[in-house]
Amino acid sequence: MPIRTYRDLDVFRESYAAALDVSRMAKRFPPVEQYELARQLRRAARSIPANIVEGWGKRASTPEFKRYLQIAIGSCDETRCGWN
Repeated sequence: MPIRTYRDLDVFRESYAAALDVSRMAKRFPPVEQYELARQLRRAARSIPANIVEGWGKRASTPEFKRYLQIAIGSCDETRCGWN
């Protein structure tokens, strides 16, 4: 299947679904963690698909697209760190 939009990218679909999962799980955190940890996890998780979309918009420039994908990877690492 040809890739016509960022929605055709498996990495976008999976990261978007993961961001929704993180958001749902973070709502169950204890009240003391709701403000800082839960909020930071949700922000980092949402940043992954957001950077993929933004990079897709700049895909005419391969280095720029790669830069946004690298930022998305960093957000992924940040999200994983928050769960450990």
